[in-house]
Amino acid sequence: MSDREPNAWIPHPLRRLGGLALTLGLNRLLALDPDAETAVTRLEGRRLGVHLAGPEIAFSIAARHGTLQIEPPPGARDDGVNDFEVNATPGALLAMVLGRADGAAHPAGKVEIAGDAELAHRVQQLARDYKPDFEAAFAAVFGDIAGTAIARALHDAARWTGESARHLRDDTVDWLRDEARLTVPQAEMNMFLDGVDGLRERTERLAARLARLGDPRP
Repeated sequence: MSDREPNAWIPHPLRRLGGLALTLGLNRLLALDPDAETAVTRLEGRRLGVHLAGPEIAFSIAARHGTLQIEPPPGARDDGVNDFEVNATPGALLAMVLGRADGAAHPAGKVEIAGDAELAHRVQQLARDYKPDFEAAFAAVFGDIAGTAIARALHDAARWTGESARHLRDDTVDWLRDEARLTVPQAEMNMFLDGVDGLRERTERLAARLARLGDPRP
């Protein structure tokens, strides 16, 4: 972790405005899924600490009166205590989210989680089960027909973007491995390691023979 104090580079007025904006955004997203709203009410009074390493940004997310509130981290003019904390770089958090969405078993980057394991599991389940009803949200603004059409078009566009990003990632890995030779295929790596092991064994046998030849004892 950096020696810099989290949030030290952010002016106090911007911290407050940023917290209010994030609170508003989180609760608007929460309102798109009634099941998620119900789940948040069961977390009443609990706090999650977030520390983004690199930019050194820290804040807490608290469940208050059925809503999510962004609050200062403990010690920053705040007497609250986090029930569990997440410490990661922004890229690692993004990789974790994209990795889970893509079915990856091990997301890239380092994400540290400490504190109440049961609460951490409940928060992870809340995030995993979150299913926003974008069609209803757009229908409320643009009407049933236009709103539903817009929501579906955006959903299809997002899915296409995600698939294109995955194809680009896979193609890049293939190019680095097969064309640029900047990465080594697993089969070639295994052959190389087997060769190293064989060379080591032959060297050890040769050293033992030389030792016996140089031994003056009968």
